[in-house]
Amino acid sequence: MTEVTVDAVEAVGVRAPVDEPFGYSQAWVRERTATLVRVEASDGTVGWGECWGPVEGTVETVESVLAPHVVGENPLDVERLYDRLYDVGRATYQTIVPLPAISGVDVALWDLAGKLQGVSTATLLGGRRRESVRPYVTGHYFKPVDGIERQYDRIVAEARANADELGAVKLKVGLELLGYGPEEDVELVRRVREAVGPETTVMVDANYAYDRRDARRVGRELESLDVEWFEEPVRPEDVEGYAHLRETLDVPVAGGECHAPFEFDRLFEAHAVDVAQPDVCIVGGLTPARRIARRARDRGVPLVPHVWGTAVCLGASLQLIATLDGRPWLEFDRSSNPLRSALAVEPFAAEDGRVSIPDAPGLGVELDAEALARYRA
Repeated sequence: MTEVTVDAVEAVGVRAPVDEPFGYSQAWVRERTATLVRVEASDGTVGWGECWGPVEGTVETVESVLAPHVVGENPLDVERLYDRLYDVGRATYQTIVPLPAISGVDVALWDLAGKLQGVSTATLLGGRRRESVRPYVTGHYFKPVDGIERQYDRIVAEARANADELGAVKLKVGLELLGYGPEEDVELVRRVREAVGPETTVMVDANYAYDRRDARRVGRELESLDVEWFEEPVRPEDVEGYAHLRETLDVPVAGGECHAPFEFDRLFEAHAVDVAQPDVCIVGGLTPARRIARRARDRGVPLVPHVWGTAVCLGASLQLIATLDGRPWLEFDRSSNPLRSALAVEPFAAEDGRVSIPDAPGLGVELDAEALARYRA
């Protein structure tokens, strides 16, 4: 292959209103946003990545702070470029590193590297161990309805439909957003468990709704409801709280979507999680996610990436999952998000209880130019 260099880096903000507002413990969601990163090589080959979070500020960070350190470089030297961008981010902001912005550039470079070499990104990350993965459905968010009974009814109906189709669902708790408390959270999980039956895998996600005391109370109730894991029970900063809950509860404790790469070292050293959940669009991209996966493997901790973005995020997460040991899950978001399906020429779907992992060069995701223009922020 003739040597190529990075010719251009562009950040593309996208935005779409949701069909109906939905809530989780920390906020109501009224629109979905993402910043996509387009990296073009000197031979015209293009790689795509994705940044978590708001468009505002992210576009400028990618194009003004990060891009100058990538343009003109060898796009196959992805890990070195990630380390450079991390150092640039730290030097620029001092107290933080803009990891979501770096994520978009890093994922785009891995996509580009795969396309330039004619292999899937998973091959470059360490090799494909599987061709498909079992999904669990994320959704079941709080609804804009009056009364706890109507809330229960709608969430239970959604969970039952998803369980009938795919056999695994993740619920949201933290109904304090609506003026309720841990008792109502446990009742929600109890009603869903009764509706979906014992054969359905049920995960529970608090999005750090609780202090340690309430998390312990809820976790003890979840033990009797055969919950697969209790996700983000307390604030991400409370590593000691995670460790305490893992020590005192029988239900497995999961977390990591809000943690930086170095914070995973603290989680592992404190034996704070049973399931590690980095998000490739938050943690800095596929480069640090792969490093975290190796550390998790060495610690005997299963890794299940957090996934809540567009088809680019899904594609990147699937390429990472293809390389993992064991029997990993795919978080398969079905909450309202036009960006997840409309931007892809071929949206991801589950067939026979599995989601296929693309084996085309790069991430295996082709974006629809007309949809991209339509949703451009």
